Amino acid sequence: MAVGVAGDLARAQLSEAFHEQAARRLERVLGEMKGLPLKAGQLLSYVDDAVPEEQRAVYQGVLGRLQARTPTVPYARMRELLVEELGAPPEDVFESFEVEPIAAASIGQVYAAVYEGHPVVVKVQYPGIAEAIESDLKNVESLVGAFSALLPRTDVRPFVEDAVSRITEELDYRLEAQHQEQFRGIWAGASDVRIPATVPALCRGRVLVSERLPGRSWQDILAAPEPEYGATIWRFVFGSLHGHGVFNADPHPGNYLFEPGAVGFIDFGCVQHFPMPVADAMAALRVGFVEGASAADLRELADVAMGLPEMDDELWGLFEGYLRLTMEPMMAPQPYRFTRAYTAKLTRLGLQAKQLAMKKALRHGIQATRTPGLVFMGRINFGLASILAQLGAQADWPSVLEGTLSELQSPIT
Repeated sequence: MAVGVAGDLARAQLSEAFHEQAARRLERVLGEMKGLPLKAGQLLSYVDDAVPEEQRAVYQGVLGRLQARTPTVPYARMRELLVEELGAPPEDVFESFEVEPIAAASIGQVYAAVYEGHPVVVKVQYPGIAEAIESDLKNVESLVGAFSALLPRTDVRPFVEDAVSRITEELDYRLEAQHQEQFRGIWAGASDVRIPATVPALCRGRVLVSERLPGRSWQDILAAPEPEYGATIWRFVFGSLHGHGVFNADPHPGNYLFEPGAVGFIDFGCVQHFPMPVADAMAALRVGFVEGASAADLRELADVAMGLPEMDDELWGLFEGYLRLTMEPMMAPQPYRFTRAYTAKLTRLGLQAKQLAMKKALRHGIQATRTPGLVFMGRINFGLASILAQLGAQADWPSVLEGTLSELQSPIT
């Protein structure tokens, strides 16, 4: 017994030392960069998925120190950028413009204004941040090396490249405007989903002007949860994914605005597109679980949808159990209510799968999935379930999804 306890303690100390060393290297690499530390939360969210819960504090300390470097940019400098992008001072372009920002994004600030008689929001990128991040990303090998220190026998390049691709896209607000209009087109006929219209005449690479939606914040809703909003959020996420192969890869509840009978969705900087064959394969996997497909068929469907790395039976068994649990809201007797107990179970099983994968990666190495963008799907599995549990959302979820997909008939553009 004493020998076993001593062995456990030694392994724990080794694990702690390993993660401290990996975290210091990651902090050193990011600390030498000028722009990427502002995206540290997005980068380190992938680390959270890879390490045991008891070691996450090491990386959270890194995140806190990096986020402390977030710049405070005076309005005078932001105004200079607005003049440069719009060709005129904001007071000449807008009927009114509030110089105090109403929100801060990771690489910019958001201001309230009035344009042609309509309330709008103006997202303005920090001066020089795009150039700084683009310079950082030229040295992507440093990031690959830093994350490789965490998973030394695993090919981390696909994960880093996924993150780099989304961060690069976020620098171009014109692309974000395109994403926003794409989602707006998909949901144009839905009365319960609201996407703000952009103002194309004023959208630039570093300035995004959109309709200002009314509505209560997530904090307001939590004070008195309204479960009916859950079905709308579910519709938006899975209708977009299964119907059009696209989803907002940053589903933070701070980006929701709640009106009577409708939810407004804002911020489309981080959007993941899947080819429709991949989206169709994901739908086929869901149907396979719901209809009771064999374990062999499920493994084949999962491989088509995700491009799975080679797994032994132990790891696949745990992964299949995790996938099955994510499908519980669709497979259980309906109506089904999301609860905190369910999200806790999902977290525990997900952590077990990650820890086992981590152990095998450290010993033998694990290849990444062959489907780009899957690293973002964890945000859906955990984030969405947590949001719906906090709302106490209950519905006949298969019927909600079936009805949603029947609405979204127009092809993706």
